[in-house]
Amino acid sequence: MSILTVENLVTEFRTPAGPRRAVDDVSFSLDRGETLGLVGESGSGKSVTALSLLRLIDPQAGRVTSGRVLFDGQDLLTLSDRAMRGLRGRRMSMIFQEPLSALNPCYTVADQITEVFVAHGDGRGAASRRRCLELLKLVHIPDPEGIMRRFPHEISGGMRQRVMIAMALAYTPDVLIADEPTTALDVTIQAQVLHLLDRLRRELNLAVILITHDMGIVAQHADRLAVMYGGRIVETGPVAEVFASPSHPYTKGLLASVPTLGDRWRHGHQRLNEIPGSVPTIMEDVPGCRFAPRCAQRFAVCTERPPLFARDDGRTVACWLERNAS
Repeated sequence: MSILTVENLVTEFRTPAGPRRAVDDVSFSLDRGETLGLVGESGSGKSVTALSLLRLIDPQAGRVTSGRVLFDGQDLLTLSDRAMRGLRGRRMSMIFQEPLSALNPCYTVADQITEVFVAHGDGRGAASRRRCLELLKLVHIPDPEGIMRRFPHEISGGMRQRVMIAMALAYTPDVLIADEPTTALDVTIQAQVLHLLDRLRRELNLAVILITHDMGIVAQHADRLAVMYGGRIVETGPVAEVFASPSHPYTKGLLASVPTLGDRWRHGHQRLNEIPGSVPTIMEDVPGCRFAPRCAQRFAVCTERPPLFARDDGRTVACWLERNAS
């Protein structure tokens, strides 16, 4: 059963040339206990989508202009600011990119975690301190009592990421959004953080949105996949099926650009596959399919925007080639 359903979400930012869409008619769903991988190159709209779900877009810069975000049947976009503050951090939480930037350098770890309890009216008493200690133990931080007294710059990147996860889990939310949770971490710490998220998802029955541009991470840690490009969803489906037979040319390009050690040894040194060009900026008005300028399979109808075609196997693909194949 879906705990979160996003329908036709549109987020616009103000620019000197007028409003521009960073998230354009995005729809997907998330079940309880499931991990949805949201992937795409930098600039595809992944983080803006996550911020839109929690209504964290700076109102001076932009806003959600249409769509619905149904959380447990309730449309978050219709809630008052006060009601949204009560839900945010309690039933829906987010692990932000780069914890050194997200954490306040002027406050200790304990102060920052207990601030979550203060925001929801539970204060800074002994009970909150005990819960802070429990959370640090939950995310397997060694010497949690010592870490509580330290400032963010006094602990390692992996420890800071675990502190961010502890903050997000303060009230055991139903939905956890992890935005690039392994950014700037070495591969060993990356693996530890990702396995920690997997364990917490199973033990706490969390629904997780895992935002990344690393297809390898998605292959190992997600159940379903949603591929974004230019602010739009271009393909969705179970991870194993999409990886075995990708349909959208962009998905094919992403998977083809992943280095495979076996092929390298069998066929000798080869140049890594690449997608020509770059993701269009928010200021670029690309008519029709936004991937068409970079697509080797484009044809005349690509000047029109493709709908998200639903396949018989439950997957969806936003490509005119899918219509011709059906």
